[in-house]
Amino acid sequence: MRMEWVGGSDMRRLRPALEQLQKLAEHLRIRIGILDLGDLPDISAYDQIWLGTHWMPKLWAMPLKHMSIVIPASQVYNQQSIELLLHMARPFSKHGVQFFRSAPTAMAWLLEYEPRLPELLAEWESDSSLPLSEPCARYGRR
Repeated sequence: MRMEWVGGSDMRRLRPALEQLQKLAEHLRIRIGILDLGDLPDISAYDQIWLGTHWMPKLWAMPLKHMSIVIPASQVYNQQSIELLLHMARPFSKHGVQFFRSAPTAMAWLLEYEPRLPELLAEWESDSSLPLSEPCARYGRR
């Protein structure tokens, strides 16, 4: 599963977006994922607490095996925040998590020798200009 922050600078969308993502990933029984946070504004201290106490415990309960997180070099604050959360959750985590500076590199690491990698990368690039959509009702939100 590929996830990319498209919520702009409105961080009020972070929690509902992550809750929807968790429900969808649970429903689809996702085992590998790419989380592209390239456009995510700085994560507030309040959101970090929420992530650590509410969202990440649900993440660790999922059958997820590997996750790559894409964060540009310019977002040192967010990378450090996420690394701290991952470090605190290490005793509960059974997932492999790796940081990358670009989505193509993250996808290559995650998919290793997948022969369709060039096709998937081209699909990702073509989807990056799609308009935002509202959450689907079948995943618990209207």
